[in-house]
Amino acid sequence: MAFDRIFGQSRVKKIIASSMKRNRLAHAHLFYGPPGVGKDAMAIGIAMSLNCAEGVIGGCGECVSCHQIMGLEHPHFHLVLPVPTRPKTMKEEKYREILRERAIQRMTNPYQVVNYNPELSVLPIIGIDQIRRMKQEVMLKVGGGGYRVFLLSHAELLTPFAANSLLKLLEEPPPKTILFLTTSMQAQMMETIVSRCQTVRFDSLSVEEIENALVQRWDIPRNKATFFARVAGGSLQRGLALTEQDFEERRETALAFLEKSIAGDTIRRVECVEELINQGDKFEIQGMLRILQVWLWDILYLNWGHPQQVMNVDQMNQMKQFRNKWPQFDTEAGLQCVQQSIDFIEKNVYLSLIMTSLSIELRECLNR
Repeated sequence: MAFDRIFGQSRVKKIIASSMKRNRLAHAHLFYGPPGVGKDAMAIGIAMSLNCAEGVIGGCGECVSCHQIMGLEHPHFHLVLPVPTRPKTMKEEKYREILRERAIQRMTNPYQVVNYNPELSVLPIIGIDQIRRMKQEVMLKVGGGGYRVFLLSHAELLTPFAANSLLKLLEEPPPKTILFLTTSMQAQMMETIVSRCQTVRFDSLSVEEIENALVQRWDIPRNKATFFARVAGGSLQRGLALTEQDFEERRETALAFLEKSIAGDTIRRVECVEELINQGDKFEIQGMLRILQVWLWDILYLNWGHPQQVMNVDQMNQMKQFRNKWPQFDTEAGLQCVQQSIDFIEKNVYLSLIMTSLSIELRECLNR
């Protein structure tokens, strides 16, 4: 099956496979869509296709060329990731070692977040030096029958100088060279760069696609995979993150936030929000809200007389206690408030404002 290492995205797979069969791939593509849905995985698959010794669409994964690409040892494949700058106290050799290790992690699992902590704490960027190295590479002749491929992951993190330098490369595309830019924040990119790329939208993954991926690729038990897929919000990246963290602890945090929002006074609500902001970044808080979202859905299923639909089966007693304690709580309105807050986080609205407003709105759900 073509691109069998990429989950879902049947529409995109058909588009790409058709373009490849007709030899109609553009010199530059912008893959955009939600985080963790396979944009980088697709670009890697195309790079393997274009250089695969067996000519398999998506790459055979077995030939020397495919192995070299996966190991970042192929002369025609270049992965450009946002990276933190080197601390003055760190030796260049150690710095390069960390960057290569994280790049290999991306190749091994392109659905997972690349995290440079604790060694490097500065926010990562794609800088001008990385684009200059790309330009040096394109001066070299492409040997054999393959293509030179560049993958710029999280292209929204290009610095202004780097973006302008890349623009010149896009305006004068070198022969037998294809660029893939991926982003979940297309609105933050330069319009002139977007306009010079063939844009391809990636879809959110279905619950079933995420569930099957977790079971088949990562050996997660089916019952847990089903739950994580429901909470993941269409992103395999989020689903994987849930498997690696203390889920029960995050759920307790979510329920404590709900309880303090409903029962607490203004001071307690403010303190709760401040504690959340101090303990986690926006992605962790968004994940917590998705857990709360599923929990509230389970309350609705109980209200509607469908206990078989409940995901948090180990929380049956807690949910019944919540309903008895707050019978007037408007669960549907609460769900809408939580979903709106998740959407606001996606749009990079000020996090403290989002959570403070949500806390107030959840309290108001008692009076609706």
